Amino acid sequence: MMIRGSAVLIMGAAAFSLAAFLWYGYDASEKKEDRPLPEFALKNYTGGEVRQSDFLGKPIILVVWASWCPFCAEELEHLSVMQKEFGEAINVVAINRAESRDVVMRRSIASDTATGTIFLLDPDDMYYRAIGGFAMPEILLADRQGMIRLHKRGLVNQEEMRRYIQDLLAL
Repeated sequence: MMIRGSAVLIMGAAAFSLAAFLWYGYDASEKKEDRPLPEFALKNYTGGEVRQSDFLGKPIILVVWASWCPFCAEELEHLSVMQKEFGEAINVVAINRAESRDVVMRRSIASDTATGTIFLLDPDDMYYRAIGGFAMPEILLADRQGMIRLHKRGLVNQEEMRRYIQDLLAL
């Protein structure tokens, strides 16, 4: 009976650890990089094609998100504030992971949140794989030439994001 109780306790702890790992992601890690943003040609919500090269000339803050992710919704709100604050000096691009336009619009996170943000659909989840996605949200900060300067995993608060954007603008 004691062995059975211990096994249940260990399995419960393992399940809790796995759930926490999946919920919070591996961590809110920060990785400085110096490589180009992966190319993309994705559809926006009206069906128009948008390419990564369309954003060259201004820093790009790119978030990969999903409507089921509560941290993503919060990050989209932060990025909306940053888009309003920095205006035309930056591009904020949000790429949805493997959800249809109908699902995204029904959950209405994107339409309610981010004025000025460019929302794109990646129904095959190819971009997430191309960036080595591991957590949610995944945030890439790229310079005017489209070179990734920072790759963040997990939620970034507004003050931290403001500093990152200021650093990008100073390049």
